[in-house]
Amino acid sequence: MSWTARAAVVALLVGGSTVATAGIATAAQAQVRPATAGKAATVVQVASRHGFGKILVTVSVGMALYENPAGCNAGCRSIWPPLLMPKGKTMPKGAKCLGTATLGHKLQVTYNGQRLYTFTGDTGHSVNGNGLAGFVVAKHTTSCTG
Repeated sequence: MSWTARAAVVALLVGGSTVATAGIATAAQAQVRPATAGKAATVVQVASRHGFGKILVTVSVGMALYENPAGCNAGCRSIWPPLLMPKGKTMPKGAKCLGTATLGHKLQVTYNGQRLYTFTGDTGHSVNGNGLAGFVVAKHTTSCTG
């Protein structure tokens, strides 16, 4: 509890005050407000890749993004790095159906409920990881399922 909230509780217990009560209500409201647009970051974009059609790629360099329904453990992540939200950002943007899942103390970007990864074997705009170890390219869709 913040110092202001504790002071308001003490004032309320000692003698009561509408100012103290208003301070408590304001503190409580601040804790339940939804995330603001300032917490959003564009982390993916849709791009066309020969043989795959429209897929999700990273914003920074356009690397293909992959999903694996079976997941990816810590050892796997050295080859398949997760797509993480930038520090302080919580709302992924760039395509419909994006979300996040906790990965340690970070947020991993999801698409239709599936976690997104890049592949260390890709360079530039290549899509070399499709079908390897259960990973499939994250194909763009117009309807959300997860």
